[in-house]
Amino acid sequence: MATIEVRKSCSKTSYRARVRVKGYPQITASFARKTDAKRWAAGIEADIHSGRYFPETHHTLSDAIKRYSDQHLPQLKDAAKRSQHLSWWNNQIGHLRLADIKSDTISKCRSDLQTQPSTFGRHQGRSRSDATVNRYVASLSAMFTFAVNEWEWVDKNPCSKLKKLREGSGRTRFLIQDEPSSLLTACRAEVEHPELELIVLIAMTTGMRRGEILNLRQSDIDRKRGRILIRESKNGDSRSVPLVSQVQSVLNALSTVTSIRRDALLFPQPGTNSEKPLVIDRLWQRARAAAELTDFRFHDLRHTAASYLAMEGAGLREIADILGHKTLAMVKRYSHLTEDHKHQTVSRMADRVLGGS
Repeated sequence: MATIEVRKSCSKTSYRARVRVKGYPQITASFARKTDAKRWAAGIEADIHSGRYFPETHHTLSDAIKRYSDQHLPQLKDAAKRSQHLSWWNNQIGHLRLADIKSDTISKCRSDLQTQPSTFGRHQGRSRSDATVNRYVASLSAMFTFAVNEWEWVDKNPCSKLKKLREGSGRTRFLIQDEPSSLLTACRAEVEHPELELIVLIAMTTGMRRGEILNLRQSDIDRKRGRILIRESKNGDSRSVPLVSQVQSVLNALSTVTSIRRDALLFPQPGTNSEKPLVIDRLWQRARAAAELTDFRFHDLRHTAASYLAMEGAGLREIADILGHKTLAMVKRYSHLTEDHKHQTVSRMADRVLGGS
């Protein structure tokens, strides 16, 4: 006999299906929708009565997501983002048995994902890009890899046959003309937070990500060798970037009013010995508005650094090394900016070899 329990928390309602059949252990599963709970319970009962019920084949996607979230997700740097992705899949098809999820199932859900507006973060209410949709599928595929290889809950990963959606070349918005000076002037106007100018300068000259900058510690600044050490980047590697004189000058001025503890955060929240990085969202928004920048995000300072490097003749490999990309794929968007430098280089070579002939 199957029963459905309504379970309410402060934020949501769920439904627990409970199947009891004499001679079999009690079987339970939770669902976001009552209809899914009833459908699952009816299927389990039918399989038991027909002799087709084998516990190991009745793991649902919801079961797999829970186990993956408990055992593996906490170890990942992007755990919060992946949890968001898996929560979406759980709401869509969490009630389905893993064995019943095919490539076509994922493909149909992916189509829905493309058309539904995002409900999270800064992009709330906007449609998801193809690149974002690919990340949702990648998170699900990573979970299925464990279900196949380690847990042996299913034979195949249904995501493996799906071709990735074609992603655009990405944004290349960067500061032009008098925008750099306008932005830095606006940052200096934040007199109660002089560190904002330094944060923007570091981003503009090194291409470091916001999280990498805000999590810097005093010990990561090597003034003698003129470099900044990034101990743990987004891709898990450490790297160093040049500490240019303009940045070092602002850094030295700021050091007179900040902690000198070597293990202290370079940009802590206000307060004594704070171990939380400074939150700059409002500061950044005010400075951006004061500088009258349009269609410009903090991450575009990373594009600014890469674009300036390309225009100064840096090769794609050099740009990738400085920005912390393992492959050249992400920096190919800047290749067109190196064309003038290539032309000048070839022209100088031709003038030297061929002379005036």
